[in-house]
Amino acid sequence: MKSQRLSLITAFLILFAVLAWLLRVDWGLFGDFYLRYISLLFALLGLTFILLQFVLVSRIKMLEDGFGLDRMFRWHRVFGRTGLMLVLLHVVLIIIFRLEQYGEILFELILLVGIVALLGFIITAGVASTYKKIGLAYETWRNIHLANYLLFPLAMVHSFYNAPSGSLLYYYLLLLSALFLVVVVYRAIRIFSIRRNPYEVVEVRQEAEDIWSLFFKGPYLDFKPGQFMFVQLLRNGELSSSHPFTISASPTAEYLSITPKELGDFTKTIKDTKVGDQALIDAPYGVFSFLNYGRGEPVFIAGGIGITPFMSMLRYMSDQNLDKKVTIFWANRSEKNLCFGDELAEMEEKMPGLQVIPVMSNQPDWQGEKGHLKAPLILNYIETTDNKEFYICGPPAMSRAVINELKHLDVSPLNIHSELFEL
Repeated sequence: MKSQRLSLITAFLILFAVLAWLLRVDWGLFGDFYLRYISLLFALLGLTFILLQFVLVSRIKMLEDGFGLDRMFRWHRVFGRTGLMLVLLHVVLIIIFRLEQYGEILFELILLVGIVALLGFIITAGVASTYKKIGLAYETWRNIHLANYLLFPLAMVHSFYNAPSGSLLYYYLLLLSALFLVVVVYRAIRIFSIRRNPYEVVEVRQEAEDIWSLFFKGPYLDFKPGQFMFVQLLRNGELSSSHPFTISASPTAEYLSITPKELGDFTKTIKDTKVGDQALIDAPYGVFSFLNYGRGEPVFIAGGIGITPFMSMLRYMSDQNLDKKVTIFWANRSEKNLCFGDELAEMEEKMPGLQVIPVMSNQPDWQGEKGHLKAPLILNYIETTDNKEFYICGPPAMSRAVINELKHLDVSPLNIHSELFEL
């Protein structure tokens, strides 16, 4: 039922919007004013989808549980683009209508308010779609994206101007405004709570050439192995932007930990973190945990630093003495990218059912498996896909390729679990 909450909210708002529009239309004049009325429908639906994108990234736990924040972020992009397209259609139709009816657009203040909001949405959507290609820093992109919280109220002011007081359309716009306010207040309270309960960095450990673990001491956090958190580091008096990282520690460990690889502007500074620095942690999030799916024997497939959620799960299994047969494939370019080697070897000795298969794609002298994770290699170790649960975490392209390989083995999508987290 938890995973259906967002679908029910979306369906309710769309049906409410259509009903409000139907009651707003003067059907006797529809033939002459159809462009205006259709543009109004596009505007209502566009605002609905734009409002829903705020809901999707608000990190509201009762919505995220059972659905997964990675999926919510992907739908956030879809809803944002859909809403923007509908609003653009609204503008095009209303311009055509005014030109046909009056021979000009008839600029007025309330129209300019709507135009400012629209241009702002276009800019933020464009930046969100291209910031990686144009080399824009994550922090800059995020700050530009936050402008949407100012643009949406402008769009609502424009919309209320065309909604007669007391009409269902007016009350629908009030509902959208109230939901937006709830999201803003929820986020503000959440931020305040997180800042009141900071964590302290107690260890900075190098795991491999460009991989570091940070360990945090602070308030108890109830999480499942495999979940992730958002972290802000307070270093030298400067607070970083919020970044998502998988929790690499087990829920049974004394300290929380993350294990980032130096991939971007922020992660390249992880090694500069010092013991005693503070961290603001927002967690836990995600549904990527073997504890959420108990139907079959787990097969873990990791790509690079995608090993971290599996380390959390394996550490938990080891600490809890769980008698499970677990196969883990770990794809890397070369062995210099490996970390946790000694710990995984110890786990294999302690856990008879654990088998770790490193696979190198760019190291000809590697003595083990080489190449990419293809169906025959996977099947060679697990023999059959029957009664297996596949968990995949790695770069999005690699994860999608492995999912396709599993489909070639006729693995049911219900038995494939992945976390494709892309901002």
